[in-house]
Amino acid sequence: MGLLDFVSFKLPRKSLIDGFFLFLLVLVTVAVTSIYVYSEHTFYWWDYAGYNTATVNTANLFRDSPDKAWRGVIESLSKEKNLLISLPLVPFILLFGASRLSYILSVSLIYVLPFRLLLGAISAKLIPVYPRRVFWSTVLLSLLIPMSWIPTLRGYLDTGGCVFVALAIWVYLQDVKLKSWWKIPLIGFFLAAAILLRRHFAYSAIAFFGAATLQAFIEFIVLIYRNKTAFSSPKDKDAAAPFPYRCLFESGVKVGLIAATSLTILMLVAGDFTRSALTVDYRNLYVAWSLPVSDILTRYADFYGLGTWLLVLIGFSAGILTRMLVPAAAIFVSLFGVLSLIEWLLVLRYGYLHYTIHITPIALLGLSTFFWTTWLKLKGKVRYLMLGAAGLYLVVNAAVGLIPLKIDLSRLFMANFPPLVRSDYDEVVKLVEFLRKLAPNEEPIYIAGASNNFNANILRQANRKLNPPEGWWKLNTIGRPQIDSRDTYPLPELLQAQYAVVAVPFQEVLPTDEQVLRSHEQDVVKVVYDAFTQNWEIARDFQVLPEQFKLENGVTVSVYRRMRPTDTATAVRTLEAMQRQIVDRPGTQLDWISLHQSIYTSANYSVTQESDNLYNLVTHPIKNSQKLDTSFLYLGSISDKVKVTGRLNLPNQLCPGVVLRLTLWDKQGKLIDSAEMAYSPKTAIGLNLLVEGKNPIYLLLEVLSSSKQDLTNQCQLEINNLAVSR
Repeated sequence: MGLLDFVSFKLPRKSLIDGFFLFLLVLVTVAVTSIYVYSEHTFYWWDYAGYNTATVNTANLFRDSPDKAWRGVIESLSKEKNLLISLPLVPFILLFGASRLSYILSVSLIYVLPFRLLLGAISAKLIPVYPRRVFWSTVLLSLLIPMSWIPTLRGYLDTGGCVFVALAIWVYLQDVKLKSWWKIPLIGFFLAAAILLRRHFAYSAIAFFGAATLQAFIEFIVLIYRNKTAFSSPKDKDAAAPFPYRCLFESGVKVGLIAATSLTILMLVAGDFTRSALTVDYRNLYVAWSLPVSDILTRYADFYGLGTWLLVLIGFSAGILTRMLVPAAAIFVSLFGVLSLIEWLLVLRYGYLHYTIHITPIALLGLSTFFWTTWLKLKGKVRYLMLGAAGLYLVVNAAVGLIPLKIDLSRLFMANFPPLVRSDYDEVVKLVEFLRKLAPNEEPIYIAGASNNFNANILRQANRKLNPPEGWWKLNTIGRPQIDSRDTYPLPELLQAQYAVVAVPFQEVLPTDEQVLRSHEQDVVKVVYDAFTQNWEIARDFQVLPEQFKLENGVTVSVYRRMRPTDTATAVRTLEAMQRQIVDRPGTQLDWISLHQSIYTSANYSVTQESDNLYNLVTHPIKNSQKLDTSFLYLGSISDKVKVTGRLNLPNQLCPGVVLRLTLWDKQGKLIDSAEMAYSPKTAIGLNLLVEGKNPIYLLLEVLSSSKQDLTNQCQLEINNLAVSR
């Protein structure tokens, strides 16, 4: 007996076929991923680098200190981007290394491959014939949809959340009426897990609940109609009426229990994150990412190709009209798909690549329905002609999407998403090495540009790639603020910067870029570019260096070195100019702004808003500083007479005391009035300063050392309940 005969004897034929297709799936996944990643020659940036970096850092932390790593994962649960989604990838990274290929392969095999299998399982529930053939044909068909590859190849690991959404749908389709009680908490757990991994899957949960609710109403209407047609007498009709209402009530309770389970799990595991997600106005915060409807529709035509959408539409329409699909499954999947399309194409309109993973399952199920409806309902040459033409289109479409081709096929086929290659790779290396030598002690370097071609994150990631792990972070490039609706005025960062890097022409995100924003949403970057290219007063505190660097697309990069500190009057005039140019206040800009805040922290780190009119301020140590000199500028409206009050606290009793000075300025940067007070741990007085004068625009509150000693760490001052009376 040969080996093949022995294996065939021990294993059922169906298991051998399943094993062969699974092996083929893994082989194609590894081959396509490896070829694509090896073809790239670039420095990744923003989202394309962020998830990779976070996952590798987590793996390294587990290698060095598992306890510290677990604490880091738990602490991250309060943030919008936590480390839970990276955890399953950690063993793969530890085994196969921290290379880009290792990371992309880990996402592909651990997340994307199971996701393809789950879509095959959902398709088998939707199409009630030859379940194993439907399953594997759908899985293999997914390989021909480039958008099932591209988000992962660009570095996104969000498909991990899609796995749990697909599990929730699959379990629901097993028993649409949810007669088995244990499926209710299970579905709730899967939806909560998806949201925990990535916040934007809350929209998938909304689509799920919406589809389940609408399906219950459709079933209710059908039952009412059947009752009316089944019984002729009014007495019989009255007797039959409670049944549909009872079904509707039971369905509502079950959907409500799923939602309650999800919310309970979210609150137990990540309460701070959940409370924040329920209270933050993300629509306004992320308005810069919300594209016009025409633009988002064009992008999704480019993401898949109009031919793909035509096949999807024909597939679902023909499947429903010919009654080939399982009715309950078809209704839910159709409703879920329509609601998802409404969310992402009409309401949110975010154009980033990873959001397509909410739409790709709809496209795949539609294509699978098209092929199986055509195969089962058509006969003879017409069937083979349609299947052959559709198959050829998908193969060509996949090639157009993934292979470096410069072809304009008028959106019939999808746009091209080739491996990322920088023609100016060596010039970027020269720029990074120049900056590293120029600022060896982590001097702050402001990057006046934020495009997909040139930004602070590209330089930081290039330095990370070029230098050993223990020293890559020493290139201290300042990359924020970048976006009007999310960030703040760039004045504090510019005041702290010892160098400024300016790229000409102005580098901004374009509507045609992969990582895209709506137009005119980067004035907080443009204003600094204008300050240097138009020689504003603050730019005269810097001197341009002779070295220049030529990047791709005709970009010239110049470097400026700070010659002297910027005085307060110039800072005030610069802020006034920024406010004139940036018409609407940036989205997270508070009334108080710290002019000497540490650039190693996030915006508004020293300032927190307690209520509409009350603030808390904290002075923080400024790295490499030998003095305490922190200034807070008030941007709110003021009158000719201003009183500032608050509670003062010096936590360190070794601090001999500080001096607080309040000054009033006009928009020309002229000092109008000032007042001072001393404070020490021995005094119990609160902040109470009064200034007055005509036509004031800004208030400046300065916290100064009362001693010549270095008191930066000892004299941290807390100002609570800070109020401005006008």
